[in-house]
Amino acid sequence: MVMQGPDNSRITTLVRLLDEIAELHVRLLAAIDAKIAAMKTADTDQIREAMLGEKAIVEQINEREGLRKQLTVNLGRSYGVSPQRARAMTAMQLAERFAGTEAPKIEAAVKRMRELTSQIARRNHVAQLVSQNILRHMRVVFASMTAPTTGGAAYSSDGQASVSANERIFDLVG
Repeated sequence: MVMQGPDNSRITTLVRLLDEIAELHVRLLAAIDAKIAAMKTADTDQIREAMLGEKAIVEQINEREGLRKQLTVNLGRSYGVSPQRARAMTAMQLAERFAGTEAPKIEAAVKRMRELTSQIARRNHVAQLVSQNILRHMRVVFASMTAPTTGGAAYSSDGQASVSANERIFDLVG
């Protein structure tokens, strides 16, 4: 049941805000992709830059989400819903209850957000796997450099693991 209320401008503002949040998620997805690309080439400067970009975008998303919650409370209040109940409502619940002709726009924005957050989760999982593999590799490298004098693992010119001389690399270079 759609309730009629005094302020459709808040609903329009909510739709705009949801679109802004979705666009920030698109930018976040691009930043994660840039980070993964930098990881593939081991470009630490680009990795750091991408991570800083991610952090800034996430801060903007959190700020916009705070505004969305405030707007939801104000919207609910104008329709006679308690602030606690309004704060707990999802955008889809708002669309069903208050939005009237704006409901399809809210529903479309929510659907887009679901798709984007799913893509972000998948890309973050890839970044996590790459990071884990890098760390695993670095542990092997450092273990071979600090191995006892019985010989440590090394890499041959063709990239294959092999046994090195009987000296630790750190002993050789200080």
